[in-house]
Amino acid sequence: MPKAYYHSYERKGRITECSSRRRYRNVGDGEMIYWLWLHCALGAGGNKTNEIISCFSSAKGLYEAGDEERRASFLFTDNQLSRLKKTTLDDANKLLKQCKIEGIGIISLADKEYPECLRNISKPPYVLFYKGKLPDFDGIPTLSIVGTRKVSDYGYKCAYSLSGRLSQGGFLIVSGGAMGSDTAAHLGALLTGNKTVAVLPCGFNSNYLATNKKLRSDILLLGGCLISEFSPDENVRKSHFHIRNRLISGLSSGVIVTEAPLKSGALITAAHATEQNRDVFVIFTEDDNENFEGCRALFKDGAKQVKLITDVFSEYIYKFNDKISIEMAMAKPLPSYKTYDFGNEKPAEIKKKTYKKAPFILKETVEPENKKTEKNEINKKILTQPLSKNTKMIYNQLDKQIFSCDDLLSSEVNSVMALAAVGELELYGLIEAIPGGRYKLL
Repeated sequence: MPKAYYHSYERKGRITECSSRRRYRNVGDGEMIYWLWLHCALGAGGNKTNEIISCFSSAKGLYEAGDEERRASFLFTDNQLSRLKKTTLDDANKLLKQCKIEGIGIISLADKEYPECLRNISKPPYVLFYKGKLPDFDGIPTLSIVGTRKVSDYGYKCAYSLSGRLSQGGFLIVSGGAMGSDTAAHLGALLTGNKTVAVLPCGFNSNYLATNKKLRSDILLLGGCLISEFSPDENVRKSHFHIRNRLISGLSSGVIVTEAPLKSGALITAAHATEQNRDVFVIFTEDDNENFEGCRALFKDGAKQVKLITDVFSEYIYKFNDKISIEMAMAKPLPSYKTYDFGNEKPAEIKKKTYKKAPFILKETVEPENKKTEKNEINKKILTQPLSKNTKMIYNQLDKQIFSCDDLLSSEVNSVMALAAVGELELYGLIEAIPGGRYKLL
């Protein structure tokens, strides 16, 4: 006989003996409807998922338990007990039928395809609704990129460049599907021909999704996936973002925060990542700009600063050695995000912001005898904060407005150094890719 689980719940000082059945033992194809029933009763958020499994073995065990047994577990409030009693399998079957009609997939804790990375978080969702092809999150190197919706031009370029390079290098990019930083993250993957995943804070039929329809459509068109923990007709609420954000971090090996003020929801995602033992990365400026205060706070709390694309790759190269490649990440220039067609939708406004001490923005100096330079002449530039030594050297030697990687090669610069420099300069918005495998100084 397996040893029984015992859990003490500090209500009325009682100790409840829970099921001795092994965790997840009874999961199977026939049990998905019971997890859907539990979702209909208690909603999204993974409310007491692990406790339910320990005490009742599964959602089916909870369904078959009587009201007294549920109450004796001390897991549920009176309101929750009432909802469990009133909700029927007919409610679950109606939701199942609706999803089939609307082309929405459902995966539950009863399914072997359910991501193990989510099973192991503190509040695993009972079910996930999805459109498109659900990726193998446990087999694919996955990173989340998040940030503020009111993004600066600098932050947008960082999110886009990081996503594009990481996608080309073998990572699957996850974000929240919103305007601003999320859009930049998704576009980085899409415009390099790679898949991306958007995790939504509402049901697929919510009016909240009236914006960014074209982007979500293109995510599906390129083989990506849209995921929600909410029933199709459920509208967005403020609390939904907190619920959703734990999935963005939970599906990933790490979270990159590209631009976030102190009250940004991206910090909630970073907090979930820390709780879930995921890596947290940040990009920030050195001045006191409030749009990066959240990133600086995360850095002080132990997040890793990203200055080079290799700062991210180096964390995972041993774990995913056969699946990611810095060489592939830098193999070709990124297309400009400005080429993306939003259709009839107006893209979110990107703030044009000049930073006093942005670490990756250059200040031009003009020789006194040439205060008025010709239109195509390149001014010498001095970094207000240092890039890597090699990148700074390569940049200062540039004498062309338009150049290719081959133009950077010399007796001092090999192909690896050139690729790394291009990636760093592109990441921080100092150059941009143009057609023909070339780059333009900004």
